[in-house]
Amino acid sequence: MTPPPVLEPVHRPEDGELVGHLAAVAAAGAAGAGSAVADADRWVAHAVFGAPLRTFAGRDEAEAFLRSRGLALLAERWEYRPADGGEARPTWLVEARPGSVVVRFGYDVAATELTGADLGRLTLA
Repeated sequence: MTPPPVLEPVHRPEDGELVGHLAAVAAAGAAGAGSAVADADRWVAHAVFGAPLRTFAGRDEAEAFLRSRGLALLAERWEYRPADGGEARPTWLVEARPGSVVVRFGYDVAATELTGADLGRLTLA
């Protein structure tokens, strides 16, 4: 089993607001050769709550993406794919924080908190 990525927080320099997280992805075949950060050949930008957003070739690119788009993406429409393999559901984020997000599915007014493995089932629509 692959361990979860180590997420490094990224903050806006102007006000210290958390805009997302970065995770280093080690080069293929580099397992055990050193730290994932030292061997990184790709960087994954993650939303504030931890869902992966996009992969970049360099750390600076991923960080710039989060600083310019990280918070704005939270207002976009997302999709949730249930664990049972059911149909993807349109999802709106209501509140996001590290390790947790409150969502509304479609036009349902009831809000649901997602944590743990459920966060990985959220993707941008």
